[in-house]
Order: sequence, then C-alpha cells, then structure tokens
Amino acid sequence: MRASASELRVPRPAQSVLRQIHALAPKSLGRIAAVEPESGQFFLGDTLLEATDKAVKHHPGKAFYIVRVGYRTAHWHRGGIRQRKP
Repeated sequence: MRASASELRVPRPAQSVLRQIHALAPKSLGRIAAVEPESGQFFLGDTLLEATDKAVKHHPGKAFYIVRVGYRTAHWHRGGIRQRKP
C-alpha cells in the first residue's frame, strides 16, 4: 500500500534552526544538513548520504528535512523532460 502525500511530508524545522544552519555558510557552504524537525538537531555531511547516515544513527526510524548550507534548495535540476519518439 502506498503512503499518501500528507504521510510523506516532513515538517519544516523552526526558523531559528534554519538560521543556525545557514550561519555556518562561511565554513560549510554547500554542505548538506539533515535536520530532525522535532528536536531541531542537525547533522552535516558533504553528501546527502553522509548527512542522512549520521542522522539515522541518532534518530532511527525518523524522517529528516534536508537543507544545503547557504542555498535555498538542497538540489537543483536543470533542463526539462524530453519525450521519446516511438
């Protein structure tokens, strides 16, 4: 059975936690932070996998909010979708 969209949504952490993460920008610009929204605890890594591995060790079974330090989004996609011709 598939989960509904509302079940997959991870709550946004408090603004104070996000400000704290982005304040790391001079030294940690571009690194990934996995945030456990309820506690506000976050874990930094150079990759998404590294950050979430650290977070899961401390908060198994939880969902994490992902942030890229100093950026508005964690991932950026360029281009569009091309349809294949039959």
